Amino acid sequence: MSEYTEVERPFLEQLAALGWQVIDQGQKIPSDPASSLRANFRQWLLPDVFNKAVAGLNTYQGQPWLTPHQLQDLQEQLLRQPTLRSSSAAGSARVIVPSSSLVSMRSAWKV
Repeated sequence: MSEYTEVERPFLEQLAALGWQVIDQGQKIPSDPASSLRANFRQWLLPDVFNKAVAGLNTYQGQPWLTPHQLQDLQEQLLRQPTLRSSSAAGSARVIVPSSSLVSMRSAWKV
């Protein structure tokens, strides 16, 4: 019995069943950060994945309305959080995105 077989793998299987892209590196200690879409193992925010996901969630009439500059700004705001860890990143993102994007969203929708 191992943590991988009893906890990690079942969790990854559950995420895959929900439609998430899963990168299962098995029980071994990973040696190549690129296999997990990272530039290095300290990187917890995956810029390309982040941009695609956030842009896909913020659409108007089926089209993304956030500019590349806005997406970069959101990434930088998350990365600037001094005590932010990956486990709390999602909560911070929910706070940052609405407050920093409201004006841009209204102008994009011409409200």
